[in-house]
Amino acid sequence: MSKKPKTRILLIHPYGFDVSCVLPLALAYLDSQIDKDRFQTKIFDCSLRGITADSEQFVDELLEFKPDVVGVSMWSFVYPEGLAILKNTKSILNNVITVVGGIHASMNYEEVIKDKNVDFLLRGEAEFTFPMLMEKIRDSEDYRNVSGLVFKDQNNKVIASGQHTLVENLDDIRRPNYDSIDLAEYTRQGYSFKTKTNKNAPVWLTRGCPYKCQYCSSPDLSGKKIRKHSPEYVTSWINHLYHDRGIRFINIIDDQFTFDVPYAKEICKTIKKLNYKDLSFGTPNGVRMERGDTELWSLMKEAGWKGVIIAPESGSARTLKRMKKGLDPKVVPEVVKEIKSVGLFVHAFFMVGYPGETKADLIDTRNMIIDSEVDSFSLFSFQALPGTPVFHTLVENGAIPVSY
Repeated sequence: MSKKPKTRILLIHPYGFDVSCVLPLALAYLDSQIDKDRFQTKIFDCSLRGITADSEQFVDELLEFKPDVVGVSMWSFVYPEGLAILKNTKSILNNVITVVGGIHASMNYEEVIKDKNVDFLLRGEAEFTFPMLMEKIRDSEDYRNVSGLVFKDQNNKVIASGQHTLVENLDDIRRPNYDSIDLAEYTRQGYSFKTKTNKNAPVWLTRGCPYKCQYCSSPDLSGKKIRKHSPEYVTSWINHLYHDRGIRFINIIDDQFTFDVPYAKEICKTIKKLNYKDLSFGTPNGVRMERGDTELWSLMKEAGWKGVIIAPESGSARTLKRMKKGLDPKVVPEVVKEIKSVGLFVHAFFMVGYPGETKADLIDTRNMIIDSEVDSFSLFSFQALPGTPVFHTLVENGAIPVSY
């Protein structure tokens, strides 16, 4: 009996991402979890290669690889391009199966699944559910019990199997395959998220967020419980990047790296023991500044941090209350002083244009920037991202139209 050929899976990162600060780490995770004896995988990075869904190069790629399955990662700002990818894929390959995931698809699954070119949608963390779905489809098995799966039945009725999927033990996940996303080409094209070091790479050590910030969907997407990789796993990961890939700057892209202060300290001590004098670290998404102390900031400095990014978002107590940020603005200057006292540079993120913000609120933010004596800061314009609490509030109040 002849052996069944491998199922070909093409994972697509849509055009529209800024390659200087975003790479498809989620797809690198998926690639690492899939059984390569039964599946042939390829990541098609349209952003890195500058290829849009309506281009000849896109058609050529599909016809050359001839995928049985096409998976697309959906973020809100590339959602229209993602839909175009699915539409054009279906028009070119008659029997192709399409699967979507990512933050936009997860948080807005009821809307996304309506598109006729979406066959399956996976909500939440798909490191295990995507390979499971692929196995069941390949073996013609019942896939309806795959956790987090959303699909349409023969009568076009939407079926949702459970809630978002979350991986309880992060150490069960194989580390992402950086080769599959061509990390070397990313750094060649200028990928350097909040660092000037060319040989840099992102890692993701903790997941989850217990806060209620109205402009963010992280608690709903990743759960409120903080889940963590073990220090042993982190050590292996760092050693791989340092020795096998020549990485000299590692970005911990977690939202809440410092929430569990003892854990953050343990990771810093673990890094110190490695004694890589030419290896530096960053936390570019910002840390929760009140979840720290002088010992932690000192350990971060000793472990290779040059600076710390904080995210007050506003200097106005009124705005912070509407945001449900859970931050007393009065603590910011003292924490900044504490961080700088150990020799760390402090950069701060602020958001302007939050609904209901007044001139007085903006003046409070200006005063915080001045009074806290941060070394530098960034201002970001508020965006109501689909799936966030503030988005739903604004839609319900008629302030913005329903738009995905």
